[in-house]
Amino acid sequence: MAELAIFIDSTGDLDTELRKKYDIGYCTMGLSFKGKEIPASLDWDHGYNPHQLYDVMREGEKIFTSQVTRQEFIAKFEPELKAGKDVLYISCSSGLSKSVDLARIVSKELLEQYPERKIAVVDSLITGYAQGDMAIRARRMFEDGKNLDEIVEWLEANKLRFHQWAAVENLNYLKRAGRVKASSAFFGNLFGVKPILISDIHGNNLAVKKVKGRKPSLLEIVNSTIASAEDIENQTIYIAHSDDLEGAEFCKEELLKRAKPKHVHIGILGPIIGGSTGPGTIAIYCFGKEVTEGE
Repeated sequence: MAELAIFIDSTGDLDTELRKKYDIGYCTMGLSFKGKEIPASLDWDHGYNPHQLYDVMREGEKIFTSQVTRQEFIAKFEPELKAGKDVLYISCSSGLSKSVDLARIVSKELLEQYPERKIAVVDSLITGYAQGDMAIRARRMFEDGKNLDEIVEWLEANKLRFHQWAAVENLNYLKRAGRVKASSAFFGNLFGVKPILISDIHGNNLAVKKVKGRKPSLLEIVNSTIASAEDIENQTIYIAHSDDLEGAEFCKEELLKRAKPKHVHIGILGPIIGGSTGPGTIAIYCFGKEVTEGE
């Protein structure tokens, strides 16, 4: 069985340590603001640390994001094919990016040059550490002897069991970026009201609830995570934040009071996700019951 190269993209949010541990690469998206274009680096080596980038947003600067380019896909996939490896790309949700469509086109072209190899493209229908967790699970399955077809079959059958529960300061950033599905009621400016977001069956960010107050909104996503998770004692729960480590630690503390996950990993929301949701966002990701929300 050929070796397997596994890729996510800049919305997958896995930090350097996790990507290195599980041998996961990523295809870089782009950011632009203040007349600059920079790569959306998950290693934050593009000249801005997380605090600096989110301060740019706090100052009112609009962040523009761009999908993975053709050149980037070729640059990442072709060396692996040349080395005799097959490729698995777990993409950002098609509800939020067209990267998955371009990846399929590029993959078809590359396979004409490397017909003995395989490239599989999976639409994750989610983002963040849930997308990254799919890649981690894929690597573990490969190490356990599963082949590429078996891994893809499992991912396609289970991708709606990956959950995102996020508390945002407001929906202004997401609305401006066109990255949220919500009724007009969610766009009000009632003081202290915090929207709760999920990823729905179509891979869209869907506002499902409003909670009064910051801490109650964080408790809401903690309790919702526990309610939607299955076999929580044997999985890692991922908590990600956009420049609010204190809020992430609070969620971890409250989660551990209520449940006994195998591990809790706290990380940073990457520049694409954070650049769309805005500073102060806290998101929790788990694996569990199948997501059913969405039209």
